[in-house]
Amino acid sequence: MRVGVPLLILVYYATATQQFEYTPDSTFATLGGLNRVPIDSLWTALVALMARLGADAVLTAKVFSLVLCSASILLSFLIANEMVRDPLLALVAALAVAYQAWLIQLGPAGSGEALALALTLGTIFFLLRNDYLLAVLCAGLASLVAWQAAGLLPVLLLDVFLNSIDKTRSAKIIISLVLVFAAVVLPWGLYCLYRGEAILPTLEHIGRGGAVSLHFSFEILLLMGTMFVGVVFLMLRDRLALTVFLPVLLWIAIASFSGRAMLPLAVPLMIAYVFFLLQRIARSYPVRHLGYILALVLGTLGLAYNQLVVFPAVRSSTNIALTEQDELKDIARWLRTNIEHDQPIAAPRQFEGLLTFYSERQIRDGRAPVVVTNAAILPGYHLAYSPPSLDSSLSHYRVWRKE
Repeated sequence: MRVGVPLLILVYYATATQQFEYTPDSTFATLGGLNRVPIDSLWTALVALMARLGADAVLTAKVFSLVLCSASILLSFLIANEMVRDPLLALVAALAVAYQAWLIQLGPAGSGEALALALTLGTIFFLLRNDYLLAVLCAGLASLVAWQAAGLLPVLLLDVFLNSIDKTRSAKIIISLVLVFAAVVLPWGLYCLYRGEAILPTLEHIGRGGAVSLHFSFEILLLMGTMFVGVVFLMLRDRLALTVFLPVLLWIAIASFSGRAMLPLAVPLMIAYVFFLLQRIARSYPVRHLGYILALVLGTLGLAYNQLVVFPAVRSSTNIALTEQDELKDIARWLRTNIEHDQPIAAPRQFEGLLTFYSERQIRDGRAPVVVTNAAILPGYHLAYSPPSLDSSLSHYRVWRKE
C-alpha cells in the first residue's frame, strides 16, 4: 500500500503530463478574456487569486488540475479501502480509476472538474469515516464549484439518520450540519448578489469529442449494468449489506443524472461500489479467492479497454485539437493586432473562449463583419488572413472580412 499508491499516482502524473499542452476551450471560457478572470465559482476565485499574485492563469489552472486529479486517485483508494476493507482490492480499484482515459485528459485540462472531483470524493471519504464536520465542509466547498454538489447535503443527512440509534441526537447533528453547510455557502451567495454575478456556480464540461464520449458512455453503461446486477443479488441474498452504503449509492445516482460535467465525478465511486459488490457476491460461493479473481478480471478488462480503445481515441482527438489550437492562437494574435476593439467578430462556439482569451477581443457565435471559420469559401466575404500550417490533412481556420 505504501509503495503501490504513490507509484500509481506517479505513473498517472507522468502519463497525463504528456498532454500538458492541450487546453479545452471550456478552460479558456472559465478563465475569461479581455484581461479579466471572472469570479463565478470557487475554482475561478482560486485561479484569479493566483493571477492577482502574478502567476499565469492558464498554467496555474493546469498545475492545480493535475495535482487535484492525483489527489483524487489517493481518495479513490481510501474510499475503496473503507468499503472493501482490503488494501489489495482497494489498490486494484484505484488502478481502475487511474487508467481512466477521461481522467488522463482531465488532469492537464485546467478545468474546475478536477476540484469538484477531489471535493466530492473527500466528502464521501469523510462520510464513510463518520467525520461529518469535515464531510459537510467539503460538500459546501464542492457546491461552490458546481451547484449540483449541493446534493451531497441530503446524502450526509441520510447517513446520519441511518447510523444513529438515538433519533433525538441524530436530529441535533442534522441541524448542525445544515447550519455549517449554510455558513459555507451563504457568504458566497451574498458576494455574488453584491457583484451581480450568478449565484449558482456552473461546472463547465471539457468537451471530450464524439468518439471519446461514445467510449466513455459505453464504459458507464457497463459499470451501471454491473451495479444493477450486484444490487439485485444483494436484495435477494444480503439486504443488510445493501443498506450499509446506501448514501454512496444515492450520490452516485444524483451525480449521474446531474449533467455531463458531473457524471465523471461518480465514476470512482461506481468502481469502488462494483468492487464491494464483487466481494460480497464472492463470499456467497465456496471458491477460494473468488473475490480477488473477479476483481483482477474486471480490472484487466477495464485496463485493456481504456488502453486499446479509449486512450487512442483521446490521443487522436487531442492531436487534432492541438493543431487547431496552434492555428487559432495565431489567428487570435492577428486579430489583436489588426482588428479594432469594438469590431464584432464571429467564430464557432467551440472556440469562443480561446479566441477571446488570446485576442483580447469579444467573440460571438453567428455572423459579423469579421468571421473566423474553416469554410473553404464564404460568400460576401474576402480572405483577410490565413495562418501558415504544416498539416495538409485538416481543414484550416481563416479570417474573413465582409466585402
